[in-house]
Order: sequence, then C-alpha cells, then structure tokens
Amino acid sequence: MNHKQKETLAKMRDVLGDKYLSFTALSYAIREDFETEQAEITCVLTQINGGAPEVIEVVGRGTGFIDALFHGLNDQLAREYPSLNSIQFSNFAVEGIMSTRTDQSGSDAEARVTLTVLSSENVQFDFSSTSRSVARASVDAVLQAVGYFVNSERAFIEIYNILQHYRSQNRADLVTKYQILLGQMVENTSYTEVIQQIRNKELRRP
Repeated sequence: MNHKQKETLAKMRDVLGDKYLSFTALSYAIREDFETEQAEITCVLTQINGGAPEVIEVVGRGTGFIDALFHGLNDQLAREYPSLNSIQFSNFAVEGIMSTRTDQSGSDAEARVTLTVLSSENVQFDFSSTSRSVARASVDAVLQAVGYFVNSERAFIEIYNILQHYRSQNRADLVTKYQILLGQMVENTSYTEVIQQIRNKELRRP
C-alpha cells in the first residue's frame, strides 16, 4: 500500500468513524478439482459495522481459491456496493521471507502475498499480507482489497450527503472542503451507478 493509498484510507476512517466496515477471516475450507481447475470455498469471517462483531459465512466458486473467494464476496456485497464490479485483479505475487524460517528445511518461512487491483479509472492499488500460511495471507490480501473499495464507496456516499447538506445551507467554505474529499474518493474507482442510485432515492422521496 503506497503513501497516497494510506492517506486515502485514513480519510475514509475519519469520515466513516464507527461506520467503517472491517472483515477478519476466522477459517476457511476449500474443495478443488485439479482436472477442471474449479474450486469452491467456504470462508467464515467476522464483520464489524459500527457494533458488535458479526460472524458471516461466504461461499464462492471460481478458478482457484482466490477467484472463488473474490466471487463469493462479490456475490454477497456487490448488490449493496456496486463499485466492486468496476475493479479487476492485475497482478498476484508470493514472496518467501526465508530469514523467518525456524526449521532447517525452511518450509515454515513466512510468505508475503501482494495483490494488485486495477480500478475503472486505471489506478493501481496494492494490498499485501504476511503469514506462515500462503493461503491465509492470500485470503487476508483479498479481504483488504474488498474492504478498501467497500469503505471507499461508503465514504463517497457519506461525503456526498454531507456536501448536499452544506450546499443547502449555503456554506461555501464547507462545500469546498467536501468537494475536495469527494474528488479524492472518485480517484479510487467509478461511482456512476452509485450516484444514480442516490438520485433515484432522492426522486422517490415525497
């Protein structure tokens, strides 16, 4: 995660406060057919969304367990967070940190998994995790990526609503502040569908 990405993440946390949504993997089970290259994953997560942790189960299918996990998360979240449909994986790397080995064979060394995601605006984002389990590090990297874009969308909606409020109050100073923040969220990915959903809700109001 580069400096700019970290700054944007800090702003998301600041805007959302206890509305910031976080995921932590507890366990997973996978079944994979090497001949067809199809995998099915069941991942148990804790989800914190402004309250006590909630345990949820995500089931996904795909080509390999990373693809299966992402499809499972996308199927569960993209209806509420459509901007997830606008991102794509562009690179996946595994690096062995052999200096961390405790066994002579080195097979227990930590591994760093880095997942690179490309947004609809052609901006690159890197998410990485380190663990003695390559699979666990991979799951964590995927959860980081999904969490980043989910919270970016949540922050975008929050800022949009605040901006509309201050516009109605003719608070030019605060309008400028939140326009800048909104622009920073837009740098992450496209919110065209999100904006349309907001406008549809506004039109339905009595």
